[in-house]
Formats: sequence, structure tokens, C-alpha cells
Amino acid sequence: MKNFDIDYIEEPKLKFLSGESFNPCVGLLKFGPRFSSIDEKTHKWLKVGIIGSAQSIALTHKILNEMSLPSIPKRITKWSLPFPGLNEYSPLKFSLSYSPEWQQRISSAEIEEILIEKTHSKRTSKLIGIIASKIKILSEKSPPPDVIIVSLPRDLEEECKDAQSDKPLLKLENNDDFHNRIKLYGMDYKIPTQIIRADTLEFVGTQEKHTVFWNLAVGLLYKSQRGHPWKLAHLDDNTCYVGISFFKEKGGTNKLLRASMAQVFLDTGESFILRGEAFDVKTKNEEKNPHLSKENAMKLIEKVLEQYKIVRNILPQRIVIHKSSNYWVDELEGFKEASKTIPARDFVTIQPSDLKFYREGAYAVLRGTLISSPNYKEHYLYTTGFVPCINTFPGMGVPKPLLIRCFNQDSDIKKICEEILAFTKLDWNNTFIYRKEPVTISISRKVGWVLSETSAKQMSILDPHYYYYM
Repeated sequence: MKNFDIDYIEEPKLKFLSGESFNPCVGLLKFGPRFSSIDEKTHKWLKVGIIGSAQSIALTHKILNEMSLPSIPKRITKWSLPFPGLNEYSPLKFSLSYSPEWQQRISSAEIEEILIEKTHSKRTSKLIGIIASKIKILSEKSPPPDVIIVSLPRDLEEECKDAQSDKPLLKLENNDDFHNRIKLYGMDYKIPTQIIRADTLEFVGTQEKHTVFWNLAVGLLYKSQRGHPWKLAHLDDNTCYVGISFFKEKGGTNKLLRASMAQVFLDTGESFILRGEAFDVKTKNEEKNPHLSKENAMKLIEKVLEQYKIVRNILPQRIVIHKSSNYWVDELEGFKEASKTIPARDFVTIQPSDLKFYREGAYAVLRGTLISSPNYKEHYLYTTGFVPCINTFPGMGVPKPLLIRCFNQDSDIKKICEEILAFTKLDWNNTFIYRKEPVTISISRKVGWVLSETSAKQMSILDPHYYYYM
């Protein structure tokens, strides 16, 4: 490929309780998950609360009972492995306890109260109020559950869903979202939540059972123990990684009002969410994405460094910022000013690309391929493609790379892209070997949806931990 520089980044490894692996499922089976408790080798019992109707609670019990036994895929591959089951012999080293004392039933009388409301939004508001009261009751139990499953019965979901959407979206007043409001109630009462839709309860249009069980088990483990089941095996211990995104605040009179948020990642596996200031949108004709003023950019990074110092007792030696939009001059100056005491700074834009490259032969371009333009200002990183460690391309079509641009660069581009590739493996809501986007971009976007809620704006303090938002 003339005029282009080509390099290759090896598949990043993940660190588990007693070893490392490329694949989340392989690592969990072989080495066990990382636990946040001191005694990591003892089998854990996670206390699960359940809120739902009599029928949806029964269906939830059915799923949790099935999860205690192995589940075999129709076709075993290197990326689709059997679910081992959650029991005392499980290599996952934990089981689920769902005692009746941690259950709150939505009664037939309460269902009638919901259904008598005349509009979808009013029915959903009534439903969310009832669920909030039941989260509060469970939070006051002694001991309370570690995590709460909200299992939605189909009749309520059908009656409450947004009539304008093909998807089962449940909307509240001010266009607020049912899912996001549940997350905020869980945060308010200090118990992470897991929502299970009717289709999942009945396995209608879902992935195979073993995949559903894998993802649900890891999600419940992460939320219950307030800690990551795995972390990146090799990440600089003196670097602060930051994903920045924007969200539109709901319920305001100014339709252009936005706010920023930052998600901070550390080598320990910890991550923290920080909400920035609200601001009026200013855009250029060629770019629709909002951008920060110098002052707001400074304030956001000052918050980030303050949080890092609280956790690590020192400031980082390096800060890396990932953003999905290009950096404007004022924005860049603000980031630089706030981080001027940090020795190394890499400010990076990560965007989708429609450019396609091909390799000789029948196989797709290797995941981890890094292609740099002749002027070295644009770089194309393949986060999907043929994966050598599993000897296949687990996808369809021709993979497309991510476009990487550096607006302030103190590190080698290969190192910067090694970290981007690594961050595609930290989605604790999914056990597939990788995602296309790094979590610094994808998770920040998901968190922004929760922070956009009107009730979030009214909360003076938001918990910084991602398990409340997931």
C-alpha cells in the first residue's frame, strides 16, 4: 500500500482473578472473575431483589433457576462458549440468592391503577412511581439486596410503551425515559438495578440462552459487588484516561442547552462519571456537534484531575482524552490550561470512517491493523476484522476502521491506538470478545442518556460509579 504506513497491534489481554486471557468468557471460566472483597477465593452469594407482577416474577425465577445449570450453544465456537451455570461448583465462583424477602410484587390492584390512566405517559408515570416505592422498600431491608431486577410484565409494557415507536420504549413526561429514571432511583437508594424486558423474560427475539445468561450473569456480578469482573492486563498506572461526551438536558426552556460529562478510567479497573456544566450550543456550519468554551473545558478537566487525586493521592503523569468530535481552538486551549502541570497529554478524536481497505486473500483486514496517512495526521484503526487469537472474523460484510486524529500528542501513535483497542474490551454489559468503539466513547454516550433526565438535573450529587447507570 504505497504512501501509507501500516502497523499491527496485538490483541490486548484482560486480567482475571488468577490469570490473563484475550476472551472474557475464557478468562472467567479458566481464572475466575475479579472480586471487590478481600477474600476473593471464597464462593460468593449475591443477593438479588426482584420487582414485578406475579407472572413476571415467576418468569424471572425461571431464568435465574435455569442459570444455575449449564447452557450449551447450538454451535460452540471460540467466541460462543457454553455458560457454566451458577452453583457451588461453578468456575465463576458465585451464585444468586433471591429470597422472597427481597421481592416486591406489583399487585393486581396496582396494575388496575396504572391501566385506568388515559395516556401512555400517565400510565408510565404511575408505573414508575409504584416501582420507585418498591425500590425504597427493598433498600430498607436488613440486609438489603445487592442488586434489584425490575422485570416488566408484557401487559404493562404494551400499555405503557410509546405509541410512536416500533421499539418497546416507555416514555414519561418531558420525554424522559423509563429505563433512565429507574437507574436514577436505584442510585438514589444506593442499589444498582437491572431491567429485564418482557421479550427477554419469554426469550422472544433474543440471542441464544447461553449468551443471555452470560451477559446477565456478568452484569449482575458487576452491579452486585460494585467491582469489575475483569480489567485490562496492561494499562499505565500513572495515566488518567478520559472519555468526553455531551447530552441535551430535558425539560428546559432552552432547546439548545447542553451539558458535558466525563468518564474517567484508571489502571485499577475503576471508572468514575463526572457531570460538567450546562452551556448554550455553539456550532460551525461544517460540524453539528456541540463544543465547550475554554472556561467550561477547563472546569471539566479540573474536575477530572481532582477526582483522580482523590482516588490516587497524586496527580497523573499523563492524561488521555477521547472525544467523538474534533477539538475547537477554545476547547483545546481550555483542556491544555487545566492540564498544564501534567507532563504528557494526548487529546484524541475517535470517529467512524467509511473508508475501506482490503488485504490479499479471502480474509478481512486484521483487527488491530493501524494505517496512517502520508502526512501522519489521520490514522485508521481496525477494531473489528479477522481476529488471529480466535482464527476467524466473527462478523459480516467488509469491516470499517475508526478514524483517529490527534490534536495534542505527546505519545507515539501506536501506543495511543493500543489503548483505544484495549478499551474496546471493557464493556461489562457484554461478554463478546470486543466492541467496535472503545468504552471511553460508547459508555460516555450511554451515561449521557441517563444524565439528560430532568430528575438527574435536580439531583445535586450524582454517584460517579458506572454500575448505577448500566
